[in-house]
Amino acid sequence: MKYKKHTTAIVTMLSVIAGVHLHAQEPINVGSDKQLFLDDLFFATSKDVTLKIQPPRKTGEVILRREHRWESATLNWFNVVQDEGRIDAIAKYRMWYEAYDVDGWPTADDTSFCYAESRNGIQWTKPELGLFTYNGNKRNNILFRQIGSQHHGNRSRVHGTGVFIDANGPSDRRYKAVGQGIFGGREKPPHRIAGMYSADGLKWSRLSQPICDVFADSQYSGFWDSSRGKYVLYGRVGGRGRSLGRSESDQFAHFDGLKLIMEADEEDPPQSDLYNSAVVKYPYAPNVYLMFPSLYQHNPDTLDIRLAVSRDGVRWSRPDRQTPFIALGKRNEFDTGSLYMGQGMIRVKDELWLYYSASPLRHNGAELETLTKPQNGRTYRRAVTQLDRFVAAVPGPEGGFFVTPPLRFSGHTLKLNVNVQDGGSVRIGLLNKDGQPLPGRSVDDCLPIIGDSLSVPVEWRSGRDVSLRGNKSTRIRVEATGAELFGFQFVDSDPNGRQP
Repeated sequence: MKYKKHTTAIVTMLSVIAGVHLHAQEPINVGSDKQLFLDDLFFATSKDVTLKIQPPRKTGEVILRREHRWESATLNWFNVVQDEGRIDAIAKYRMWYEAYDVDGWPTADDTSFCYAESRNGIQWTKPELGLFTYNGNKRNNILFRQIGSQHHGNRSRVHGTGVFIDANGPSDRRYKAVGQGIFGGREKPPHRIAGMYSADGLKWSRLSQPICDVFADSQYSGFWDSSRGKYVLYGRVGGRGRSLGRSESDQFAHFDGLKLIMEADEEDPPQSDLYNSAVVKYPYAPNVYLMFPSLYQHNPDTLDIRLAVSRDGVRWSRPDRQTPFIALGKRNEFDTGSLYMGQGMIRVKDELWLYYSASPLRHNGAELETLTKPQNGRTYRRAVTQLDRFVAAVPGPEGGFFVTPPLRFSGHTLKLNVNVQDGGSVRIGLLNKDGQPLPGRSVDDCLPIIGDSLSVPVEWRSGRDVSLRGNKSTRIRVEATGAELFGFQFVDSDPNGRQP
């Protein structure tokens, strides 16, 4: 494949997926789980097939903009969650965001941590919560401006906050957050990574001690990783310019220092670095982690959003690295200067909605005088992609093929997430572990797959049943022209009710 970074890491990834230590020829146990083409894991051999980023569609509407006095300087980092665990809630989608006002700028009391919510993910409201007095009035959506205790100067804003719902935690700490805080009695600067918790996502408390005794700017990401049985923390570290690091822990209250996991290199534009992590553990396929860092190019002083992928959250790669995941807009548009991904995504039927902030201002133009001009306001926007469609295996102009390593699966039917253009086709063959075609299930026996489907069954002349190969070491051969392949899955039955 025309992709370099994962060839040497395949053996490691195989062990992650199967849960045991493997060598290259032992089968990957895919079971009946969905599998995505994100890296070279499923490409034992290939010809004229390349991994391509699939940018989402920008919808264009403004999701959130500054409109109140406490937002008068700018909006900043934000988080979105799909919170269906709140049985009594009217709003299904929740947002936490930072806003700066001109009155406090730039001090430790210039930041409001705010809340918004939505019933449909498009129109968002800023409810009057009555939790914080701003300029003598509680009619606002501010959760707090500073949090912590006054003891030894431990009360401060929390900047660069990443919010998550903790399925592992007790109900009174269902919501957790990580971000920058000030803790007195420490060497200068006193900033460290702070941890917060809440029962309802509105009334927050901050842990009295830092959860990680380091600090760097930009937004942090944290969550409970059920696959690893650990809390994980991502943030900025030193490296080749701004770089990204990770730590994990059994307890939310303490993490060791962040270890470098990703930095810009010679394949990136000159004088560029990675600004923030925006990591999510993808909820719709196992062992998939996605990172949406902004690539900061010092010249021309712009930031666009990139994509990195991982099978374990530790080892990361960046397929099709020349292609932005969300690109800057054209000249004179609202998003020509700097883009940052909001943390989190929501699913609406078979679409994924992602949210990002955009401004025409470039990185070094973010001064109060320029921020407050109406045309420069940072806005939150929406981008839409179809389920599981982040990276595609794309054949060359004359077609291409690839063969997977040996797999073990369970199920009766093989299904593909694929988009085939007019005049193109995809054909699938099953091979034994030695690479020999199986009778009746070869590429030549396959009925050509056409059209656009998130889950199209593979059929051969004699049917679609593949259950006789269940738990036997089997390879898949894919031959394609004019197509984009996103993933595959073996399932027990056809969702249309037909027997395989």
